[in-house]
Order: sequence, then C-alpha cells, then structure tokens
Amino acid sequence: MRMGEILEMAKRSPFLADLSSYDRDPWRSVFAVPLGVLAGAVAALLGAITATLAALLIVSGLDGAPAAGDLFGVFTDPGLAEPSGRQSLFVLAVLAGVNLGAAVGFVFAAGAIHHRRITEYVNGGEPPRKRLLVGGLVLVGVTMTALVGVAALTGEPIDPPLWRVSPNLVGRTLYAVMAVGLLVVAAAAEELVFRGWLLKQSAAYVRDPIVLMVLNGLLFAAIHMDPNIDAFLVRAAMGAGLTWMALRLGGIELGIGAHAANNAVILLLVRPMTTRPDAPHEFKASLIASALVMLAGFIGVAELAARWPALRRWTRLQAPAAA
Repeated sequence: MRMGEILEMAKRSPFLADLSSYDRDPWRSVFAVPLGVLAGAVAALLGAITATLAALLIVSGLDGAPAAGDLFGVFTDPGLAEPSGRQSLFVLAVLAGVNLGAAVGFVFAAGAIHHRRITEYVNGGEPPRKRLLVGGLVLVGVTMTALVGVAALTGEPIDPPLWRVSPNLVGRTLYAVMAVGLLVVAAAAEELVFRGWLLKQSAAYVRDPIVLMVLNGLLFAAIHMDPNIDAFLVRAAMGAGLTWMALRLGGIELGIGAHAANNAVILLLVRPMTTRPDAPHEFKASLIASALVMLAGFIGVAELAARWPALRRWTRLQAPAAA
C-alpha cells in the first residue's frame, strides 16, 4: 500500500465521518471553548475533591489518620526530593481526578454546543473497544520496556523507581498495578480532549492528516507548559503519533492504552513521580532523535493494529480502518 493511499484512508477515517454543519459553524466553535473551560474548571475541582477523599479514606482505613495526613507532605514539604510510594499513588490519584473531571466537563459542555454526546468523541458513539485499549497498553508497554532494558545493557545508568517503593515483589506488583490503573484514567482524559474533541473540531475545517497531526501535536505539547524545547518536541511527536492512531483506528481507545503505557514505563522504570515542575536545561539534540523514534513507533503500532490479521481478530476490529 502506497503512502498516498494510506493518507487517503486516514482522511476518510470513520472517526471523522459524522462531521456536520454544527461542527463547521465558527460561532459555535468560538463559544464552545470558553464554556468548556468553565465547565472543565468546575468539574476538575469536583474530581480533585473526590479523588482526594477516596485516597484518604482508603489509606485511613488501612493505617489510620496519621498515615493519611502524611500523604499531604508531598505538597507541603518543599525539600522533598522524591515522594514515597504511597505519596506517589496519592499524587497520581489526585491528578487522575483533576484530569478526568476537567476533560469530561470540557468535552460535555463544548460537545453540547455542537449537538454531540460525549461518547461520539471516543469512537463515534459505538461501545468502547476495550481490547484496543489493552492492545495499545501491551504493545507500547512491552516495546518501551525493551528499549529501557537495551539502554541498561549498553551502560546507561538505570535506577527504576519501582524497585524503591517496596522491599518485596508483592508490594512492587501492587504499586505497579495501581499506578497503571490511575495512568489509564489520566491518559483517557487527555485523549478525550485532544484526540477526541480537538481532532474532530480541527477536522471540521481541514481534513489533511498531516496538518491535523502537526496541529494536534503542537497544542498537546503546549498545554504541558514545559520550558524545554527538546521536551516540547518529544511531546509534539507523541501527540502527532496519537492523532494518527485515532484516524487509522477510528477512535481513541488504542491511543489511551499507548499513552498510558508510555507514562507508566517512564514512571516505573525511568524517573519517579514528583510535584516539582521540570527545570530548564540546555537543549539536548539527542532528544530530536527520540522524538522521531516516538513518532515512528506510535505510527507503527497504529499500522500493526490496523493491518495484522491476528491482532485485528483479537481486538475485534472487523471493519476496515477507513470509511
């Protein structure tokens, strides 16, 4: 299959097949954003409160109020270099609650302006394809874990944070399972906004897949407000690759799994969770290569899921990946 044919298939993605005059109305688009931001802010606050109370209730039930109070040390102790495993899960739970609340509030309100249900930003309103999510989680997780292993074998200093959260295998496994679950929730929130709402709204005005990938990637990187240009490029490449996944597979499920796996491997094997923002550093040219590898890898995972017959059967992706 030639590149032109693949791009044409992405342009005719089922995810974009239901675009209507409501989506193309510029006035609706103008009003949708501030209304969505307002609704997202309120829902983010509710999500943060709910997640915090749930985490405190669980910890208090296990170890009592003193242990629950210790969780807030991750926010109140400026000298804390690295949170404990329990504090890391607490931060993840709060962030997942904030992200999910903000995403659902924003997309629900903005989508209402365009006469859309929130499920239409997942895969066109069909039942969620859970196996595609699991497929993305496994494919990207295994690939990135292998890359970290290769880096360790070639002399790269690797000190997995997962090894430090518990002295035994049971504790580490429990931590990893809970962390991955929370990261799936956080990734689903970001995918709903960027590869859901934003991709559909952008495609209402321009259908070129390359333009959509570049635009989505740049906005996805910008929202993270990282002061380093090299890290910005890596996130932009990630956003572009996830956009291709949504176009080729007709929805965001594969991207949710891939996004969560990327974050999980970084958190568990590369660097720990921290509440401190990334500090500015000198431009690292090597990260340009990392960005290109990430873009190619995410595109490769999308093509594998769309073309590999055995994987298509397991994920139940029966229809061709184009309208």
